[in-house]
Amino acid sequence: MGYSFIVPGRAVPAQRMTKKSKWSKRSRRSLDYQKRVAWAAKAAQVPRMEGDVRLTVRFYFQNKKHGDLSNLIKAIEDGLQYARVFDNDKQVRWYGETTGVYYDGEERAEVEIEDVS
Repeated sequence: MGYSFIVPGRAVPAQRMTKKSKWSKRSRRSLDYQKRVAWAAKAAQVPRMEGDVRLTVRFYFQNKKHGDLSNLIKAIEDGLQYARVFDNDKQVRWYGETTGVYYDGEERAEVEIEDVS
């Protein structure tokens, strides 16, 4: 069984952080976005998943100024981990075929997660 939810607003890519960079404006924005992902997952009542999962994420932007896809996906994975949907993003074994970046007037991330173990 799969679960889906929407994270409204502009997606923020994950940042690689060191102790010093953890407090930069860019890093704070990334951490805040991961918390938004966690809250959206909790609001959608996505349960804890113990086994392998398939993750599909469609990112919608108004323009072509956005982070790279791998860092955008990492932000979603970190947010799901923060929400305790899974313990480790190593549980993500597959990405759905429609995972990618799209352009639309309403910025958002559409997330689908499915237990495939």
